[in-house]
Amino acid sequence: MNMRSAGAGMSSPLPRAMARLARLPTTAAWGWGIISLILVVLADSAGRSAGLRLVPLYVPLLCAIFWALGRWQAIGFAVLAALTALLPDILLSSAPLVMATIGNALIRAAAYIFLALIIAAYRRAYDEADYRAMYDGLTGALNKMPFEAAVVRHVASARRGRQTLLAAWIDLDGFKEINGSYGRAAGDAALRAVSEEAMRAVRGSDLLGRLGGDEFGFLLGASSAQNAEALAHLLHQRVSTTLAKTGLPLSCSMGALIVGPGARLGEAEMFDHAGRLMRQARGSGQGQVLTELAD
Repeated sequence: MNMRSAGAGMSSPLPRAMARLARLPTTAAWGWGIISLILVVLADSAGRSAGLRLVPLYVPLLCAIFWALGRWQAIGFAVLAALTALLPDILLSSAPLVMATIGNALIRAAAYIFLALIIAAYRRAYDEADYRAMYDGLTGALNKMPFEAAVVRHVASARRGRQTLLAAWIDLDGFKEINGSYGRAAGDAALRAVSEEAMRAVRGSDLLGRLGGDEFGFLLGASSAQNAEALAHLLHQRVSTTLAKTGLPLSCSMGALIVGPGARLGEAEMFDHAGRLMRQARGSGQGQVLTELAD
């Protein structure tokens, strides 16, 4: 199993910046946006005495803020930016023309709103593509590469906190015959049922990933080795019960490696070992679970 560090697919600066802006909280985006907007307005006002106009700086600033905000929030910020950008014209003019000022505000607001809508459309497409890359469309579990990246982060965090981990690998026994005998829809329904039950069984801080066609990986935190073993058997029991309810001739084999705080296995080694345990469990008979404590 090839564990990759998070962000390995975003080596260039622009994708990394886009990802960070997408994760920026709304309040932070508004705060930084307003501060940056005021600074640009002040710089633009100061530069006018030297004949220097900084209006083009509004474009990258607004693009960044629109990207961080949702559609309607971006439209609201566009209106605010249009009004703020006209402040120098109002304050520096000895006799501002009311109709001209209103016209300029409306034109600028329309242009900014149009830009906000374009950025919001790209942001929606980005979010959809990011979700498809992160999560399996059929089961909702993490795809293999995001799962591996998340495992690296979780293992590092668990080691700092001296926490016991359970690395588990589940394979559905007899699944390859299901599509041919019962149809692909029946197989897909079984996979969704397993994933949904697994998600209910684990906590929000635990990890669930789809590693292959009918194989799932888990990384769970535990308070002790005994607790980890109990979790493994509970998870296997719940998945087995779910498969029995489908009415299909399916069971599951599980290999579970208990990794104590002192163990120094690498992330890939953990799941390679769990995979070997799963294959041993499957070889000893369908529907078996095999656990082992890492040295």
